[in-house]
Amino acid sequence: MDEVEDAHTANTPNSDDPVIKEIPVFLSKRLEDQLYLFQYPLRPTTNKLPDVKKCFIKPNNETVKLEVQLDVVSPNFDIGKAEDVALRVDGPAEHRKRDKEVFFKNNLLDKIEYVSSKVGDNVERYGIGIFDGQEYHITPLKGLLRLKPYYPHLDREAKKKVDAKQKEEPAPSTSTAKQVTVKFSQGGDAEKWKKLNENSYKAIMQRQAEEKWIECDWKPQKSELSKLEKMKLFAEESRETVSSTEETDNIVDYLKRLVPEDKEHAISLPSLPSNVVSFNSLRVLPLLEQCKLLLKDAKIMTFQQLTMLLTGCEGLTADSLLKVLPQVAVLVRGNWVVKSEILFPNGSFSSVSGVPADIMCRARDYVLILFTKQQYIERRKVSAIIKVPSEETKEIFTGVSKLRYSKGWELNLPIDSEFIKKYPEVVNKQSSLWEMREVQLNNFFHTNKEKRRRKSKSVSEDSAKIAKKDGQTHVRDNHLSDSAETDKVKRIKTIKLNDVNHKDEVS
Repeated sequence: MDEVEDAHTANTPNSDDPVIKEIPVFLSKRLEDQLYLFQYPLRPTTNKLPDVKKCFIKPNNETVKLEVQLDVVSPNFDIGKAEDVALRVDGPAEHRKRDKEVFFKNNLLDKIEYVSSKVGDNVERYGIGIFDGQEYHITPLKGLLRLKPYYPHLDREAKKKVDAKQKEEPAPSTSTAKQVTVKFSQGGDAEKWKKLNENSYKAIMQRQAEEKWIECDWKPQKSELSKLEKMKLFAEESRETVSSTEETDNIVDYLKRLVPEDKEHAISLPSLPSNVVSFNSLRVLPLLEQCKLLLKDAKIMTFQQLTMLLTGCEGLTADSLLKVLPQVAVLVRGNWVVKSEILFPNGSFSSVSGVPADIMCRARDYVLILFTKQQYIERRKVSAIIKVPSEETKEIFTGVSKLRYSKGWELNLPIDSEFIKKYPEVVNKQSSLWEMREVQLNNFFHTNKEKRRRKSKSVSEDSAKIAKKDGQTHVRDNHLSDSAETDKVKRIKTIKLNDVNHKDEVS
């Protein structure tokens, strides 16, 4: 396959184990003091991640608490038992105090808590690695936390029972006994005993109890902010970093974080236009020009990414951006892709093979139409239809998609369901435009196919006529003439044989 790089092999005389591929390794420190790894030892690997509703943290003690929502609509969930537990913990609604916090607000055990504990002390030796197909990036861990279910409502229920029991028991009789505290001198080991006490289990638990929980915002795994944070797992400097001025490097790095990268294959980092040197110079341009330059760089972006990148632009609103975008981009699976006319202006030629702009635009639009309908596309099937050089076809695909081995080419960004739900009018209008464009392209490619077929047929007929004119018979004609001559010879022999028989009869 021309999409797969040739493996680099090297055999050494001291070993029979060849080097299949050399992968550069980079150390990323962008999340060095913030990255924690969560382990759920009591959850099967087949289960999905817990549905976290709230998240709390004690930064000094490095402790995390997650409030996980239970699936109360599951057929395996006992509603009656859950209501009974909530009743025992919080008591009847009419007997509750107004200033007392209720543990189960829905009068139902519909949540559980996960509380973390440290796995080890020397976690700096461990790290999280991410591979993009060409480079391996490693980020050191700040901590390794093991989360297990914690049931504070049981402690609350037990405390209620103890309080009720103490109320029922009679008050103890007065006694003359007094508590006496005995202290022993520790001599020169006072400092040693102090350190031991600080590291004791009781002291650690006391420090954890004294620190208050700080509520945090929990972002789902597939949210935009989560994706942006995951991009920090890649090192700022790699072999694909563009060597330019410091301001240009900042723009490249920012675009790299905004455009999600392929986690299995090579990063396709857009090159910046020569006239964009800083965000300040970009800001003075009209909104239309800003969108044009940004999309020309990234090729494909989500609406949220564009909004974040254009934050601070004068007069920027969702409506104003949606008025401008259709002039420079088209919608593919909820994502905005730069128009082919911008990449290949009228009268220009492609930089790879010098193909005219109109042919490149038709080929690229045909690929984009396929992506609006399918998740995966086979490049060879498309090449047979659009009839452009293979280098140009690959250039079109790599601009907006990535190769998934054994599946085909897939769009760089997943379908943006949020945008499709929020702006159905824009989606319908873009769909209508794509339908019209599809009819045009189908007619064009079908007509060209018929022309090629007729041309091929006429060429073959002309060559046959020329051959006959020169006295050379076609292979089929030779075969027919040979068989005709054979039949003629047979007939002559038969006639002569009959004549001989007739003479014999007469004599």
